[in-house]
Amino acid sequence: MTVGGPLDAAIERSQSWCRTWWSRFHQPQPWLAAIPDVGPSCEVLLADALFHDLEPGEREGLLAWVRSQQHEDGSWRDMQGEPELSLTCLGYWARVQAGDDPESEDLVKALRVIHELGGARRANLCVRLWLAMAGTVEWDWVPAVPSELYLLPEFAPLSPARLSPWARQMVTALHLLAAGPAHIHVHDAAELLLYNRHDEPIPPRLTTPGLAGDLLQAFDTSIRLAHKLPRGAVRRRALTRARRWIEDSQQAHGGWFSARPTIYSLLALRVSGVRSDDPRMRRGLDYLRRARGIVAVEGSEPVLTLAQGLTGHPLAELASLGGAAGREPGEAVAGVHERLLAAEIARPGPWQRRADAPSGGWSVEADAEAHLDLRTTCSVLHAFRGTRTSATRASLRRAAEVMLAMQEPDGSFARFERGEADVPLSHLPWRDADQLNLGAPEDEGRVVLTAIVLRELAVLGWRREDDRIARACAWLEQAHAERGHLWSVATVAEVVRASAAQCVPDHPLRTACEQLLRSRQREDGSFGDELSTARALIAMIACGEPCVQAQRAARHLVARVGLLARETLADAPSLPDTELPGYGLSPRLRDPSAGVRDIHTALLSFRREVGELAPSPSESPA
Repeated sequence: MTVGGPLDAAIERSQSWCRTWWSRFHQPQPWLAAIPDVGPSCEVLLADALFHDLEPGEREGLLAWVRSQQHEDGSWRDMQGEPELSLTCLGYWARVQAGDDPESEDLVKALRVIHELGGARRANLCVRLWLAMAGTVEWDWVPAVPSELYLLPEFAPLSPARLSPWARQMVTALHLLAAGPAHIHVHDAAELLLYNRHDEPIPPRLTTPGLAGDLLQAFDTSIRLAHKLPRGAVRRRALTRARRWIEDSQQAHGGWFSARPTIYSLLALRVSGVRSDDPRMRRGLDYLRRARGIVAVEGSEPVLTLAQGLTGHPLAELASLGGAAGREPGEAVAGVHERLLAAEIARPGPWQRRADAPSGGWSVEADAEAHLDLRTTCSVLHAFRGTRTSATRASLRRAAEVMLAMQEPDGSFARFERGEADVPLSHLPWRDADQLNLGAPEDEGRVVLTAIVLRELAVLGWRREDDRIARACAWLEQAHAERGHLWSVATVAEVVRASAAQCVPDHPLRTACEQLLRSRQREDGSFGDELSTARALIAMIACGEPCVQAQRAARHLVARVGLLARETLADAPSLPDTELPGYGLSPRLRDPSAGVRDIHTALLSFRREVGELAPSPSESPA
């Protein structure tokens, strides 16, 4: 094959798709770069009963998104395609609140699903909190937070400062809302409840079954009784501290950690007496507006809707897509590196309480300096490869120190704050205790993050001879031995790339993961969908010598690019990454541009490292 053949045509085509997605993300009403479930959109629609901030077009766009995601059986589903009770409760409630007829067929189906799954009493904390704020149920449907916890020093195990950053702001807002107590005039949604024979709502169990749960339930009841007693200065001081936490946590972009903490923090401020025209309220609502974006709903004719994202424009997408959407293959968009340098964290943040590192690295989005994001930091470092200048060298040095400081005792790496996956309070037998953590130590997201960090540290000169790198490799090896057979192709590919960067060819981790990856290839040369195939190809190229399997994967991608170019009705197809880690009640996001971006990266890497496509067996001479 020669230059100008199918491989180069596919590279040019995929790059044009990257440019299309880049323009979509930077138009006046941008497309959403990281799409969550419908939960945040539903809560914005409900909260607008108090905020009165949505414009008619925004409300209709959000409702169109919520309606479009309802399944034929009436449910709203999670990213794994399973009916999800809490999303179905919120979807039903948001539609009824907006004026949809609850007797319509699709809403009757939704209500049937809710009842079959146990009713709102089995839903997550946010659904029960909205029911309490609506006055539908008593406040004992949500856990009681002792005010005195906010008077503890930050290093104390039970201090709210030890929670993951998402949970810390959510719990603080919940505490202020319950202390109000808050009351919002929305549809009461009493039909979401199940009732006993006395026509009384069946209450939820807030703790897990067992003796420990029973004791904690009794403790929760005692806290509620204590809240009704006059406690004077101590409680007032604790509530003042909690409100100060909310006020001090508002970031330069106007929001809090992400969309949901922003919604609840704004509600808490209003309940605490802050006026609707207060600058803090206005900045928070403007942030939520900037975090909304267009989402195309697939169908015979794609329909554009509006969805509430978790954050504003992600820096990781700016770094990765900006590096692929230039005028020439391998050329970055003009000015993208300068924008990334300007977004580097320059001020101390709460993540440094348990990480001995200077200010540095990058957050999820610009002007969010309070919260480091190690995943975004790695994406930015990758974008800086080959562009080392005097302006970037100091940033790279600081970023390396930050990454090493974010290593957990077990050898893995934390994303936002050390200890985020194993919060002391999460060990109590609360039903919602898992929400106090950011994921779990064994999550695939942590495996991927650790692999990415190891790969970027290798580029910066850190090798397995350093005990910290060795511990991280050992953690990956143990994780592979315990759960590797359950990993997705994308996860295996990331570990292969990390082990290729850090380990000798015959290292057990490298050989085992490479064999596992190669065993996933199918007869047609793919590794599943286009995204998985592209990432597997990148990993095989990183292993060194070109092989037949890499050739087959590249041929498959070239063929798929040609087929997509003929089939797609839009300027660029949506090939989303559905394993993009989120946080809180939206643990998974979808990146609609990930597929075309990784296809372009894989084929461009193949062209540079391997060269030409070998003829397929059908093209070989007899």
